[in-house]
Amino acid sequence: MFDRDDEIEKLRASLNEPLVVVFGLRRVGKSSLIKAVLNEYAPSNYFYIDLRRFEESGYVSYRDFVKALEDSINARVRSRRLLSMLSRIRGVSISGFRVSFSWGRDRVMLADILDSINDWAGDEGLRAIIVLDEAQELVKARGFNVLPVLAYAYDNLRNLTFIITGSEFRVFTKFLKLNDPESPLFGRAYVSITLKPFNEEQAVEFLRRGFKEHGIEFDRAEEVYEELGGNPGWLTLFGYRALRMGFNEALNETRREAVDLIRREICNFINEGRHLAERRYLRILEVCVSGCRWSTIKMALEAMEGRELNNSIVDSLIKALLDYSLLIKEGNTYVLPDKLMRDAVIGLRCFVNAVNSDNV
Repeated sequence: MFDRDDEIEKLRASLNEPLVVVFGLRRVGKSSLIKAVLNEYAPSNYFYIDLRRFEESGYVSYRDFVKALEDSINARVRSRRLLSMLSRIRGVSISGFRVSFSWGRDRVMLADILDSINDWAGDEGLRAIIVLDEAQELVKARGFNVLPVLAYAYDNLRNLTFIITGSEFRVFTKFLKLNDPESPLFGRAYVSITLKPFNEEQAVEFLRRGFKEHGIEFDRAEEVYEELGGNPGWLTLFGYRALRMGFNEALNETRREAVDLIRREICNFINEGRHLAERRYLRILEVCVSGCRWSTIKMALEAMEGRELNNSIVDSLIKALLDYSLLIKEGNTYVLPDKLMRDAVIGLRCFVNAVNSDNV
């Protein structure tokens, strides 16, 4: 973990807290940070639920979530005592070292699972840690709500720590709703850790040090930063490829794959019931390539449509992009969170026949 000493220490010191929230954009290194810390300080007592598996799903069912929890336990469980405690719950069956949760008529209750994990951790003198990675995907939950169970665990289960990761807007305002009086978690204290992309100096040193570990003196790091920006995910992918192919080929392949992935993420956002306003969203992203203010966005949309728009419509469009971390706000300026989004938005169309609509 390069240049993350402060974040590592803060997370390590927070492992006995009931709730830790790690904010950051995609591919900035949230998962790597958490796994690095937990593999060193809590290798046998954490359960990691990767909710990125639901990124392209229109909704998340109770069955989906229970299966993800089941997989996380089966991937790490080594304790017969924990399995024995889980076997006493309705809707749980055990086969060897594998647990199976029912999601049908006799479906397992999440609170019962957490009770058992909490009791096991207490008996073992441990702190059980449950990671919900990219938890904003649970905004799409249908037929169940995780928040009341998290609030129950926060208030009653003293041997559990929850680590929640995701983008700040979607996790904080859409999922946990920590500032919403109607949220089950309202008023609960939590530890906040934010990871940001590398600046140019950090990115250059990250690349130089990485290549040096392979016996290579790398002197083109500034060029890489200029093309890819400071997202550690893209820099790592470039480094991996550059060890296997030429500089230009590695840079071009990394840029192409990154742009394709960003385009898919934008289209996933459009696919979530926003296709009627696709042209508006894409226009905002195009306008904000070099940074823009609210008034610039409004003028660009009105010029595109040839009519005046209500301020509330513009606000709703911008808020949706902020919630999805496709746009970030720095002071009074809106900017794209990833340098490669400049290439991704040019000529992008998710729905060819999209039309304008006030349904944003």
